Amino acid sequence: MIIPVYNAAQFVKIAVASTVDLTEVGEVILIEDGSPDGALEICLQLAEHYDKVSLYQHPNGANKGAAASRNLGIEKATCDFVAFLDADDWYLPHRFKKDKEVFTFHPSTDVAYSCTVLEEDLYQPVVKRYGVRYDPKKQLKQEVTPLEFYEWKLMNKKVLFNTNSITLRREFLLKDKCFDTRLRLHQDSELWNRLMRRGDFQAAEWQNPVAVVRRHEGNRITHRSHTSALKMLAVMMDNIGFENLEKFERQYLFEQFLRNESKQYKNHWKRRLVYYLNRFVNRLWRDKFLKLKMKQYGID
Repeated sequence: MIIPVYNAAQFVKIAVASTVDLTEVGEVILIEDGSPDGALEICLQLAEHYDKVSLYQHPNGANKGAAASRNLGIEKATCDFVAFLDADDWYLPHRFKKDKEVFTFHPSTDVAYSCTVLEEDLYQPVVKRYGVRYDPKKQLKQEVTPLEFYEWKLMNKKVLFNTNSITLRREFLLKDKCFDTRLRLHQDSELWNRLMRRGDFQAAEWQNPVAVVRRHEGNRITHRSHTSALKMLAVMMDNIGFENLEKFERQYLFEQFLRNESKQYKNHWKRRLVYYLNRFVNRLWRDKFLKLKMKQYGID
């Protein structure tokens, strides 16, 4: 499993300690991403102390961001399965129990995913869980292809997991481009969408969270904005290829561009007015609109 480390000197020991004793974890790969807070020294100590832990950096100790760091971890990984953990979060002891069952009893599975929980909600009822809360494929009451499941997830705006609660076959992951380094934010969401188009995703643990997400001022997620989300949508179109986009994807992307652009207005009613007005004006020129958005965000 892979832990990118940036400005997490005060947290990374807890993250590593939550992984090394798990029997399902064969290796813990730390990617120190040019932290200015002394995290490198702590990572060196962890790599020396634990046999499972190995440490890598980018050339010249550069800071290249989460996408490049996770990609380097994937490159260095030797196990058949890959999982991720943010350096300021931690796993719970049963993190991979249900994953192991899913991969064992459903050999066609490419990805197993589970729910997580925010630190402040750890001991709260199940309604506070983040991500999957039931097995959606059983609720659908019919066999679905990966593309059909992806369409259901996308059009219903379902949040099924986060990066701490997904386990992938490394072979499956490497069949496509991994995390896109053009994105400093949302690179995980962009990759999961691409992978869901072609992979067999199965729900594993939806009752007991498998990882805890710590919220603090240094979280990358606190820097997300409607602008960063718009760039992610443009990069996603580029990676899939505009001509390869399904009809439902084009409609989803069209609506997401309009919704995120309307978020620049603080007034709720103004946002709604701008959204519906732009939707009406551009609905007949959807594809042209999407291609213009790709150019707007630097993608020809």
